[in-house]
Amino acid sequence: MKPLFALLLRKVKLVCSRIGLSVLLAILLSGCGTNADTNQSAESIQSQESTSVGTNGQLISIQSDNVRAAGYDASVLVMTVQFNNGYTYEYYGVQPELWNSFIAAQPNPWSQVGYPRLVQAMVPYKRIR
Repeated sequence: MKPLFALLLRKVKLVCSRIGLSVLLAILLSGCGTNADTNQSAESIQSQESTSVGTNGQLISIQSDNVRAAGYDASVLVMTVQFNNGYTYEYYGVQPELWNSFIAAQPNPWSQVGYPRLVQAMVPYKRIR
């Protein structure tokens, strides 16, 4: 019985490294469905995981009176804001929800989201340009 468990554990580790833990959990928790059902569930979860938030740190144009461009890198939780005066700031520890709110608040993202939720909330920042 012990060699069978070791073999199963190795296969689970291999699957985790290839498709991710959440996909494996979806497969394991999907019950006794058919293979097609399991594959469809795993593919659905994997596609949701690959949908990323932000711009991978690249600045994009923003519709605003005082913000020229902004970007967000979800992998390190850094939001970059470039103002019309040319100054550019990085804000650290910014959650994806805040970035989404900032983008949705155009044409007033700074006054509605940026200032109250970054500056007034004292989110750590650094002027980079």
